[in-house]
Amino acid sequence: MQDEIFIIGAGVGGLTTGALLANQGKTVRVLEKSSKLGGRTASMIYKNHILDNGFHIMPFYKKSAIFSVLKKIGIESRLKLAKVDDIAFHSDTGFHKYPKGMGDLLQLSLIPLKSRIRLLKLLLPMAFTSIEKTEEWDEKSLTEITEKLDPDTKAFFEAVCMLAFADTADHISLGEFARTIIRANPFKGGTSEFAYPDDGGYDSISKVLSDYIVEKNGTVETKQKVKKIVIENSKVVGIVLENIQGDDEFIPTDCVVVSYPAYMALNQLFDKDAIDRNFVEKINRLDKKTAVVEVHFALNSKIDNRQVVFPVGDHYATKGIFFISNITPSVSPPGEHLIIAGTPVDSSVADDSKKIKQIVQLMKEEISSIYPNFNSSLLWERPMAWKLVESVVKEPGMVWKSKMPHQIPGIEGLFFVGDSTVSYGIGTDSAAHSSILCQPKIESYLKIKN
Repeated sequence: MQDEIFIIGAGVGGLTTGALLANQGKTVRVLEKSSKLGGRTASMIYKNHILDNGFHIMPFYKKSAIFSVLKKIGIESRLKLAKVDDIAFHSDTGFHKYPKGMGDLLQLSLIPLKSRIRLLKLLLPMAFTSIEKTEEWDEKSLTEITEKLDPDTKAFFEAVCMLAFADTADHISLGEFARTIIRANPFKGGTSEFAYPDDGGYDSISKVLSDYIVEKNGTVETKQKVKKIVIENSKVVGIVLENIQGDDEFIPTDCVVVSYPAYMALNQLFDKDAIDRNFVEKINRLDKKTAVVEVHFALNSKIDNRQVVFPVGDHYATKGIFFISNITPSVSPPGEHLIIAGTPVDSSVADDSKKIKQIVQLMKEEISSIYPNFNSSLLWERPMAWKLVESVVKEPGMVWKSKMPHQIPGIEGLFFVGDSTVSYGIGTDSAAHSSILCQPKIESYLKIKN
């Protein structure tokens, strides 16, 4: 049996796991079926601009799970980060500064003073509670505390949910929201800072991690499709790899880490009877997605000096405007500026080109109403719609410890990481947190088997 640990998927979850194991002297082999690293954070070059697959930021900056992994393995200086801190709301009354902490809420001009005080009374108890206490709220919706608020305060919560979860408040678990508030509380060692790679492209994080794995004598291979994980007598014995010629190649191994949505892997990578069907059905409930329509716009002039603007109010379809070139100019060629605007939608919209065009046109009209120079500055636009925003990381009853466990009971040598597995937070930081939680389990297994 080979000593290599096989990791399926070169997204943030797989690469942070690989880096943590490589740091412990383990031989790691990461297999990625696509031609790019980063999974859902992969970037591309389009008309000399670096476009992300959606808008991503590293939440809580140096307190983030991603940064803690980089720091643990001693390579945090390799990832140059630009702070994302010039954030504002835009309402019918103009621009309003985004609060960076609890103290700023009292100066929050977006909502009346009475509403600010009411907001503080809601958020302060959350900020100073324990993570354990928040688990009691995982079945509850955030709307249980927001539904009786005035429209202005509701609009504030919606904007916070867009920044923290890329979704609307009715899709967010109260427990996960509370954990987000705790991690942003400086009095409990948290921070409200955000960051984005200074070199442009959120997949810079994956490249840094991949380089480290290779330096530690591991391998990271793209265009490598794993067709099956072979289980015999409740133990992993190997994987079946589809090679370039289209033939199947069996590779023996007794340790495999799966790093993409667990409910997909359980239904795609195993023989029918390899995994208990009741367990599979339990995990299948997590296969519930939302969708997003986003548009990259290239401009020939800077229409705002801010980095992020959240239009607030039910009449705005546009929920976020992100000025990527204002965060780091490296994403665009000289003289051009890149922004991305987005809004969460029903998953059916992502398959309806007519509805997508209508939403894009509406977002353009809204942006031009905020920025009169938008239309005259527009060079090109690139819309996209996707369904890869999984509700499992944020919906009531589908967060934190209600997600896929890192191991399937009774099966040896098989591990799962990523934002669909036990972890807190969302997206890339959830994926990295899951790696931090899973790595000791892998280490324990390796010690026992040796």
